[in-house]
Amino acid sequence: MIWKNKGTSGKIPKGVGKLILLAFIFYLNFLSRIILAPLLPQIKTDLNLSTGRVSGFFLFLSVGYFAAQLVSGFVSERLGHKKTILLSVSLCGLFLGILGLTRHIALIISAIVCIGLATGLYLPSAIATITTLFDKDFWGRAMSVHELAPNLAFISAPVIASFFMTRYNWHVLMIVMAMCCLAVCIVLVKTNMGYHTGTAPSITACSKFLKKKEFWLMLFLFGLGITSTIGIYNMLPIYLVSEHGYTELSANYLVSLSRVSTLATALLGGLLSDMFGPRRVMGWVLLFTGAVTFFLGITQGIILKLVVFAQPLLAVCFFPAAFSCLSAISNEKDRNLLISMIIPFAFVMGAGAMPTIIGWMADYGMFEQGFMIAGAFLASGILLSRMLPIPEPNVFCTSKHAD
Repeated sequence: MIWKNKGTSGKIPKGVGKLILLAFIFYLNFLSRIILAPLLPQIKTDLNLSTGRVSGFFLFLSVGYFAAQLVSGFVSERLGHKKTILLSVSLCGLFLGILGLTRHIALIISAIVCIGLATGLYLPSAIATITTLFDKDFWGRAMSVHELAPNLAFISAPVIASFFMTRYNWHVLMIVMAMCCLAVCIVLVKTNMGYHTGTAPSITACSKFLKKKEFWLMLFLFGLGITSTIGIYNMLPIYLVSEHGYTELSANYLVSLSRVSTLATALLGGLLSDMFGPRRVMGWVLLFTGAVTFFLGITQGIILKLVVFAQPLLAVCFFPAAFSCLSAISNEKDRNLLISMIIPFAFVMGAGAMPTIIGWMADYGMFEQGFMIAGAFLASGILLSRMLPIPEPNVFCTSKHAD
């Protein structure tokens, strides 16, 4: 039982039901951002677009997501976190519906940008809400349950897309997802949580964080964490095809299947964070993930397959600990602001810059070396984590309040 803790009866905390609702909302949020990938072949044919033009949809989505994260504090300060989450889900459903009903390229691009904007409002308010639902001792486990959502989305997106492409089309899928978002809104309206407000970005509020070394350390650590998951995930299929002779189908199947086990290890990451401390867990996860990523560049055959399975298995343990760390260095009022300051730039670093560097090296015949450099980059995270001024629990002490 992941909720059992020293000094407690082992009963499930009252906020678990609300946490599951937030995790499902996060699943729809993440699925809305990645579902275009397995649908691209059908969209390309349906709209008669080139590969380059249709792949640009992801750039438009990222621009919207980045912008919304930066301004989410203004929204949550005025509306409160619950209404911000409600606005995020309802707008996401609205623009998914528009995307499903139109074939005009300008409207499609506009809808995709707006989906990015809508989904970008969610995360800062969700994390701030979760930390008010549970005591600090349960933050790691609560974050790990929430982090099941993107892992489940990575696994299910190709299956859902294949089902609708073979029986219906991508327009129908967009409408079905829109209806799911609107149904969740009805449930969320009747749920009692997230009534506190956030902090809007301001020179005073932002400068308070910018002066702290833990802010900069967490920004780089999150950049490493996103590199280890999305960054490596984006480049792995093409690496397997171009350097190891896999077919596109077999490469995608292997990469997708390798993420099934992350549903369990995401929970383990949160449990370890509460047991050993988030700073310690982040450091060791990045070290081991870096080592495994390094081996992606030097292994072949069956060993390479094992490494492909091991890489996400370790990487997903980072985020429950990292979000617990963010919560520990901020208070309830401005926690959403800290998240909205760190995540957008870390996303650019980990999901944008690092894949670009690996791709650039691939153009010069150094694809393997790109993964080796990424692995060394990730492993350096253990040094950064040790610089965080956050106390760690004494695992050899039986006292609940041990530092």
